[in-house]
Amino acid sequence: MQVIDEVKAELERATAKFPTWPTDPLHALAVLGEEYGELNKAMLQLTYEPGKATAADVREEAIQTAAMALRLAMSLDRYEYKQGPQHKQQLVLVEIERLDEQDSESGMLCGTYEFPAQLDAQEIGHDSTD
Repeated sequence: MQVIDEVKAELERATAKFPTWPTDPLHALAVLGEEYGELNKAMLQLTYEPGKATAADVREEAIQTAAMALRLAMSLDRYEYKQGPQHKQQLVLVEIERLDEQDSESGMLCGTYEFPAQLDAQEIGHDSTD
């Protein structure tokens, strides 16, 4: 089967399984991004972790990613391109202590970090009215 035929078949399968598609372009892009992430994982595993993925896995993920890219493109004129609600965040600076020690076997310097045990909700810019 030709690649384009596989993409068409996947597009039909995916549309039958999930007939609706996001109107928000960022959610639509997230669907494509999720598929791309799976393709990326399969490609990395095939390359660097032999046995965790096969060339067939990579091909399957590539076909699914292409189908989702088509779904995204098919709705370009139907998206509601508007900014969603936003909120302000307050910057919190937390003091972090680095504790260095030398590894007894390799002699290499190893660093660990100690974080404050707990931050009060007021310290991170939240209150009970949000």
